[in-house]
Amino acid sequence: MGTRSKYFFIAVVLIGSVGIWMPIGLEALIEKQVTLNKIPSNVTTYFVSLLFAGCIDYFLNKVRDVNIDGVINVFFNLITIVILGLGLVIGSILLNIYHHDFYSLFLGIIGVLISYRIWWIANETNPNFIPGNSVLGGNANNDLKNG
Repeated sequence: MGTRSKYFFIAVVLIGSVGIWMPIGLEALIEKQVTLNKIPSNVTTYFVSLLFAGCIDYFLNKVRDVNIDGVINVFFNLITIVILGLGLVIGSILLNIYHHDFYSLFLGIIGVLISYRIWWIANETNPNFIPGNSVLGGNANNDLKNG
């Protein structure tokens, strides 16, 4: 498993989703039950932060690689993703308010899956996940030099 995959599963999926699974676990441990109505809002807030972080990473990575026409295209693609994300957020919140918890959770999970995909695409060429690159951008295999 590569560095990007490890980072994705440990930092993004496991640690990043602590706001979803910790309240469920604590409620199950303390109250001996799990209520569904709180889970959709936790899933929704998780995917929103992940979606926007992925969009920003994607945009910044593409700015380095493309000409001005390409940047404009990427910008409009991101706007479309943001509008879709906002639609999912609003839909999930409204469904949760009206106690359609299953459908609210379903929209939240769709948002999470879209966010995972955006994050994965955005970090495809991230130098931090390419073996042999140091944190400062140099080749980690080269000898250290002073001056």
